[in-house]
Amino acid sequence: MNQAECARLGAYMSKLLGSPTISIVPNGPDAGRLLVNGETVAEVSKDLEDGELSYCVSLAAPRAVGVKKGAPIDEPERKRLEAVLKRQLHAAGLEVRARPRKTDSAEVYVGHEFIGTLSADDDAGYFLTAIILGFDLDD
Repeated sequence: MNQAECARLGAYMSKLLGSPTISIVPNGPDAGRLLVNGETVAEVSKDLEDGELSYCVSLAAPRAVGVKKGAPIDEPERKRLEAVLKRQLHAAGLEVRARPRKTDSAEVYVGHEFIGTLSADDDAGYFLTAIILGFDLDD
């Protein structure tokens, strides 16, 4: 990812999350790192499939002590994960919501806007995956 697209993506993420301390830095031709206060909190990958540009943000969140692999993401765990993500991203308006008919993942919103899915991972705990479409950066 080049410096110009990192700056555009960083500005978009900063506005979306309401966090002025977010930036994106290049980490290869199709990759970058999402920084909060200069510290890496997530990986960013660029994809150009069928002429459609998109960016995938992947952020790891730890499993709570004592929570077993494969356990459902229940209300207490959603609240804990919400606090973790708010702290990691400096995003006060972020919410983790239950998914209808699914207990192994949750949805992440800022206000009314869906930003990604939080999924259980057997090894790392949880992963937030957010997809940003290239045309979103034009707004």
